[in-house]
Amino acid sequence: MPFNNAVKNAFSEAGILATAPRTSGVYGIFNANEWIYIGEAGDMEARLFDHLRGVSDQSTRIWERNPTGFICEACPAQSRVSRENSLVAELYPSANL
Repeated sequence: MPFNNAVKNAFSEAGILATAPRTSGVYGIFNANEWIYIGEAGDMEARLFDHLRGVSDQSTRIWERNPTGFICEACPAQSRVSRENSLVAELYPSANL
């Protein structure tokens, strides 16, 4: 598993509320067949809710791929973008390309 935290969670309001941290880090959204989107945020819970509720710029591309789960990894603000770029290069998420 490319994320340091191997706990997968349901991409739903309940799943996000129960497990997404309100901290700095990177996250991945996926379905059974592919990684859909890799992102970074200062508040992962808030950003995942943006995607879930369709208010982020990426929401349309994410929802076209039928997301079912997400995973989060806490990391300091100064390393979020480089960590996101590494995960995108490794996983080829369809909505990031």
